[in-house]
Amino acid sequence: MRQRGFVLVIVLFFSLLLSSTIASFSRRARLDSAIVVNRDNGARAEALARGGTRLAIALLLQDRLEEQRLELPIDTGTDLWAQASGIPIETEDGGVLQLEIEDAAARINLNALVAGGELVSGAEAYLGEFLSKVIEEMPGRPEDKLYEEDELARNLLDFVDGDDVTGRGELEDDFYQQQVPPYRAANRPLLTLRELALVRGFDAALIEALEPYLTVFPYVEGQGPNPNTAPAWVLASLFVGPETDRRLAPEDDVRRILMERTAGPLCDGVSHEACIPMQEAYSEATL
Repeated sequence: MRQRGFVLVIVLFFSLLLSSTIASFSRRARLDSAIVVNRDNGARAEALARGGTRLAIALLLQDRLEEQRLELPIDTGTDLWAQASGIPIETEDGGVLQLEIEDAAARINLNALVAGGELVSGAEAYLGEFLSKVIEEMPGRPEDKLYEEDELARNLLDFVDGDDVTGRGELEDDFYQQQVPPYRAANRPLLTLRELALVRGFDAALIEALEPYLTVFPYVEGQGPNPNTAPAWVLASLFVGPETDRRLAPEDDVRRILMERTAGPLCDGVSHEACIPMQEAYSEATL
């Protein structure tokens, strides 16, 4: 009886050991299989991304050739690259590629507010009006949005202009050198919108609200937004009217621009039979 009991214990021990070994092997096999699948999916995704990049470049090159052929260097929503953007393309192996191509000029270029290190005419007035509009539309109660729009505008323009003195005659770096870690005002065009976090008074919530409106491209020789590709909220942030009485575009002008650009490209200073003069697209002088 003792011998039979001892043998039973040994049999049970090796049975548990074998079961544990089989379970470990099964888990390892499933893990290895998942790793192989993930690597395969990763390789397919990378191949799709590379292919999408090449396809986007080809579309943009085709657009450039078409512009040269028509002698009409204007980006519009009817261009091939714009029509291909956002459309899912299914591949034979079940993958889906979706291009997202955006005209950089469809947003407001912050660097266009400064030319050659000097502020362009009306830059501070425009920036104050624009910031006021964005802050008003931010979610939250008015008492929670305690921003000084004019102060923010002056701080941003001082940060990117070519000198090291504020509009009030103070040294720009007096505030920035007291931060942890200390730094200096850029005194150059912004390289990324993230640099707004370095400007006095700009916080994460405000920067997030500004992102749909702004760009920093091109870094130099920037111009105003392209009315042919700008979304409605950017069009509503344009300054219209004569030099002595400029203000943000009213809703009627925005609707008129959106309607007119469906009939053809809005042009200014470009002589072409396909152009619709931009003055016809809104009621107040020029942008």
